[in-house]
This record gives sequence, structure tokens and C-alpha cells, in this order.
Amino acid sequence: MNDKAAGKAPLGALFLSVFIGLMGFGVLLPVFPFWGRALNADPAVITLAMGAYSLGQFIGAPLWGKLSDSKGRRPVLLWSLVGGAASYVFMAYADSILMLGFARLFGGLMAGNIGVAFAYVGDVVPEEGRPKAMGMLGAAFALGFIFGPAIGGLVAGDAPGAAEFARVAWVSVAITLVAVAAVYFWLPESLTAERRAATRAAGGGPSPMALLRAKPVIWGLILLVLIVIGSAAMMETTFALFADDRLGWTPREVGLAFALIGIVSAVVQGAGAAPLAKRFGAQKVVLGGITAYAVGMIFLALASSTVAVLVALSLTASGVGLFNPAYQTLVAGATNDADRGMVNGLTQGGSAVGRIIGPGVSGTIFQVFGPAVPFLIGAAVMVFAFVIAMTSGRKMKAEKA
Repeated sequence: MNDKAAGKAPLGALFLSVFIGLMGFGVLLPVFPFWGRALNADPAVITLAMGAYSLGQFIGAPLWGKLSDSKGRRPVLLWSLVGGAASYVFMAYADSILMLGFARLFGGLMAGNIGVAFAYVGDVVPEEGRPKAMGMLGAAFALGFIFGPAIGGLVAGDAPGAAEFARVAWVSVAITLVAVAAVYFWLPESLTAERRAATRAAGGGPSPMALLRAKPVIWGLILLVLIVIGSAAMMETTFALFADDRLGWTPREVGLAFALIGIVSAVVQGAGAAPLAKRFGAQKVVLGGITAYAVGMIFLALASSTVAVLVALSLTASGVGLFNPAYQTLVAGATNDADRGMVNGLTQGGSAVGRIIGPGVSGTIFQVFGPAVPFLIGAAVMVFAFVIAMTSGRKMKAEKA
């Protein structure tokens, strides 16, 4: 496949499918904690149910990634999106927090599309163009989180009941099926049969453990995303409860606040991340993103007014907007045709572990120590992320030297 020809129209279709798919996921983000409270669940149980998605993703993402290396990216994207739509259908009929948790678990098992989408970019874009392409794909994620939470909050309204919660789930079904159509009609295969055959002729891709032994830097990349995403998950799963208790916000305001996060993140990823990575290198942009995110989390913990909360959220969003595409550029630089899907699956598995641990502890911390403490802990662990990012970047430079 010609890199130049493959890098435009297919990436436009991938952008659209990722944007729509993430919008379907984001619809539920501001609504789920209120849904859990309506089902008489306490914060600890609510965040555990939210984290069930990531438990499923931890199990499924590496398997989907490996499957995409052998069968192609396009079919994996299709089936994972169809499975996600089915999980939203199940959620629409949920009448207990246990059913909601099982629906999220199944949705996570089907969530192979994220890692595979980044592997697709690695397939079709040469190394020098990856920062820009990763920034574009990151902007698609961020845009999904602009429109998704805003739609979810507006559909749920100020005083949602069972009918409004179910309606939000059906909106997610409809949005996800649009993403299925976008992949089916407009997205060609990036890892062609010829390229897969060449990989098999060369001995096939390695097993996960063989890959990790051959490329120990992958361990650092996995741990890095685990910490950063785990911190973000602590914020995402407790923010609605924090805003409800401290400011009296409803799903509508929470949804619009998450939309603000998406707007800021999209602008940073789409317009700022690539030029910065080109000038300073992906590693330094990752470090800058971690720093901005940590400062935003501290400000959020101290915020006591709407304006202060929005400023803090904008800082955290800027940090994420810098971190995501630069991190994916580092991952792409450590892969090849034989292992790209698996490596992205493993890093998404690390992300999933973060989204298991974060919600697993955030509700209890919120309940026992107070609404601001999950944010302060989320900021504190960024020290470890900063050190790991520095170490991993040095190892990658040494391996290429």
C-alpha cells in the first residue's frame, strides 16, 4: 500500500469512525453516576460498576490486537463496534447496578477498536508523519467526548428517571451503529493480505511474552499509560459526584463540563501537539502533558466555584491533549507490521488496568476521605508517570542509536 495514498482518505474515514464510536461511549459518562444513585448504589459500588468496562477491556484488548495482526484491522474494528452496540442494548434494560456492571463488562470485552485504530495509523503513515496523524486521531477521540457527554447530559435532563436513562443507552446504540456503517463503507483494510502473508513467511508475530522480552521498553510504556489513565479514571468516575455534592450540578451541567474537556483536548491535540512534538520530540511533549494534567488535578481539588472548576478542567484537558498523541507516537516507534496490533493491544490493556484500579479505589476514597481527595491522589501519582516517561524515552533512544 502506498503510504501517501493510504494516508489521506482512509485516515479521514478512520477519524470519522473513531469520533462516532467515542461519542457513543461518551454519552454515558456524565449519566452513569446519577443512574447508579437512582438504583440506590453508593459511590464505591458505582465506580466499581463503571470500572467493569475496563476489566473487560484488559482481557479483550490484547486478544483483539493479536487478531488484527493476523486477520486485518477492518474486521476487528467492525466486530468490536457491533459488540459495543449490543452492550448498550443490554444496558437499556438494566434495572440494578449489577446489570449495569455486567453490561459495562461486556462492552469492555468488545472494546478492541481503540488499540486497533492506532495500529491502523502505524500501518499507513510513515514515521515522520505519525505525530500529525496521531494528533488527528487523538482529536477524533476528544471531539467524541465533546459531543457525547453533552448529548448524554441533554438527553437525561435535570431530573432523569428510568425512562431517561434507558433513552441515553439507546442513543449510544444508534451512534455506535453509525460508526459501524462508517467502517463498513469507507474504511479499507490497512494491513493487506500481502503484508500479513509476508509476516507469516517471516515466521509470524511473536507471543506477548516473547515480545516483552525482546522489547523491554514496552513494559515502561504499559506502566506509563496505566498510571496516567488510572488517574484520569479516578477523576472521571468521581467528578459527577463531586460536582453534585459541592456545586449541586445535575447531569446537564456535568455533561457540558465534560464537553469542555473534549473541546480543549481536541484543540490541543489537533493544532498544538504535532508542532510541539516535531520541535521538541514526543518524549518532552509527554512530560509536558503529565505536568499540565497534575497541576489541573490540584486546582480541581481546591476549586469551590463553577469558574474555578472549569479552569481546572481546562488544564487537565490540555495535559491529556498533549499526552495522548505524543504517547501513541512513542508506541508506534516501537512497533512493526508483525507486532503493531499486539503492542497497541498490550498498551490498551495497560490503559484498561488503570481504568480498573482508578474506579476501583476512587469511590471508596471519595466516600471515606472526601470529594477532593481522589483528585489530589491522581495528581500525586503523576510523579511516578514523569519518571517512567523519562526512563522509557531514554531507552528508546538508546535502542535506536
